[in-house]
Amino acid sequence: ETMEKVLALNPQSVDALTVAAGILDATGRKGEARIYYERALAVEPESRHLRMSYAGNLASTGALKEAIGVYEKLIVDFPEEQAFYQYAGIAHSYLGEYDRAIILLRQALAIRPTPVGFFNLAVAYEKTGDLKEAAEALRMYLQNAQGESEANISKARAELENLEKKIGKTPS
Repeated sequence: ETMEKVLALNPQSVDALTVAAGILDATGRKGEARIYYERALAVEPESRHLRMSYAGNLASTGALKEAIGVYEKLIVDFPEEQAFYQYAGIAHSYLGEYDRAIILLRQALAIRPTPVGFFNLAVAYEKTGDLKEAAEALRMYLQNAQGESEANISKARAELENLEKKIGKTPS
């Protein structure tokens, strides 16, 4: 309500549009939030934060191809930002485009290795049937699992053991 009052005075207030979008997004009103993101982006199209939030909104509502389009433009504009590659890779995975997902996730990991990145890479490799690479990605996840929950670490260990059995190795 407060942001609507601000917008009545200044319909192009990027701050008010962004706050309204964020509140609506966080409360599950994704479609309404998207309208505010789009209005804010019309005023400030180069905003890294707005573009990333907009892409996240699209992805969270299943508009994965549109989200990928936004992430790809962000990658062009900010090639050093690991998160954009990772999010685009995850979106491609959800679409079943595992080869493209692998390329993007590997790029993300080359910029900054993260446990989530290794885990998602393992999933993508497993989906392509490349169990050796999936196992290697899980090993890297386990070596870099700082901050991950014990439940996730246990699941990763179990999955690694399962993969190693499938590829004929003894668990490490």
